[in-house]
Amino acid sequence: MLSRLQDFFTRHRRKFIVTGVVVGGTIAAARYARRKLLEFQERQAREFFERTRRMQHFESTERTCNQVILGMGEEMCQAILRECSTDDLLEQLRQNPSNKVELWEQMKIVSFTRLTTFVYASSMLVIALRVQLNLLGGYIYRDIMSEQQKINDDLKQQYLSLIRHFIADVGIRELVRYIRSKVVEVLSSMSLTRQLTLSDTEQIFWSLQMAINGDTRHDPNSRMSKYLLPALSRLNQQPSPTLQKMYNETLDLLECEDVISVCVHNVSRGFVLACDAIAEAMGDTLQHLAPGEVQQQQPFKSINNNGNNNNLLNINNVLLALAKLIPIISGLTSRGYDSGARPHNLPTQLLTFYVVAEKSKTLGANVYETFSSG
Repeated sequence: MLSRLQDFFTRHRRKFIVTGVVVGGTIAAARYARRKLLEFQERQAREFFERTRRMQHFESTERTCNQVILGMGEEMCQAILRECSTDDLLEQLRQNPSNKVELWEQMKIVSFTRLTTFVYASSMLVIALRVQLNLLGGYIYRDIMSEQQKINDDLKQQYLSLIRHFIADVGIRELVRYIRSKVVEVLSSMSLTRQLTLSDTEQIFWSLQMAINGDTRHDPNSRMSKYLLPALSRLNQQPSPTLQKMYNETLDLLECEDVISVCVHNVSRGFVLACDAIAEAMGDTLQHLAPGEVQQQQPFKSINNNGNNNNLLNINNVLLALAKLIPIISGLTSRGYDSGARPHNLPTQLLTFYVVAEKSKTLGANVYETFSSG
C-alpha cells in the first residue's frame, strides 16, 4: 500500500508541484491584491478627507475675504470722498458768485475724477485682498496639515496691514492725483454747454480709460503694487524672513499677467456699470424736465389710435448739456459705500459686482490652491 502511494506521487510529482505553485501563487496574489486594495481605499479616503478639509477651509477663507473687502471698501470710499470732495464747490455755487463758470469747471473735473477713481480703486482693492487673504489662507492650511505654527497672529497682522498703505496712507492720494491729471487732459477743453448723448458720455469714459492705461509708469492695472503696498523699508520694524517671503510673493502675483488681465477686465466692466447707472439716473432727471427742455438727435415717431404723431423719448438719442450731466455723475458717487444699497449708489454697486465677479473668484481660488499645496 505504501509503495503504491509512493509510486503514485512519483508518477504525478510534476502535477503536484505545478498545482502547489498555482494555488500558492493565487493565494499570495489574492493577499497582495487585498492589501493593495486596502491601501488604495485608505489613500482615497485620506485624499477625500483632505479635499473636503481644504474645501471647507477655502470656503471659510472666501467668506472672511468678502467680509474684509466690504468692510475695508467702506473705508476706502470715505478716503476717496475726502480726496475728491465737492462740498466747498457746492457751497460756493449756492451763493451765486460771479465766477460760476470757473466753479462748474472745477466741479466737472472733480466729478469725473471721483467716479473714475471709484472704478479703479474698487477693482484694485478687491484683487489685492483676494490675493492677500488666499495667499495667507494657503499658508495657514499648510500649517494645519503639518501641525506647525509658522504663521502666528503677529505675522498675520503685519501682513494684512500692508493694504493700509492704499487706504489710509498715500496710495489713494497718489491714485486720485494721477487720475485727475488724465481727467484734466481729456476734459479741460470740453465746454460746459456741449450737448452730449449717452454714447458721447461712454466715449468720454473710454478716452479716460485709454489715457489712464496708456502711461506704463503709473497705470493702475499693471502697476497696482505701486499704489497698494508700501516698501518694506517703511515698516516700523524689521520684517521677518517669512513676512519678506510673503511680501515678495504678493508683489509677484500683483504684477503677473493673469492678475493684470483680471484688473483690466474688471475696470472695463466697471465703466459699463457706471454708464448704465448714468443712463438710469438720466432717465429719472429727464422725467422732471419740461418737454421743451429735452432735445433729441432723431426723435422716434409713433402713431396712436387717433392717428396723431407722438415723439417717443429714447434716452440714447437725448442730448444733454455737459453742465446738466455733471450733477448726475457727482450724485452717483456722493454718498460713498452704502450697505443698504440705495438707488443710484455706484460705489456699492461696483464693490458688490467686483466681489461676485467670476474672474475675481477664480483668481482667489487659484492663489489658494497654489499656496495651500506648495
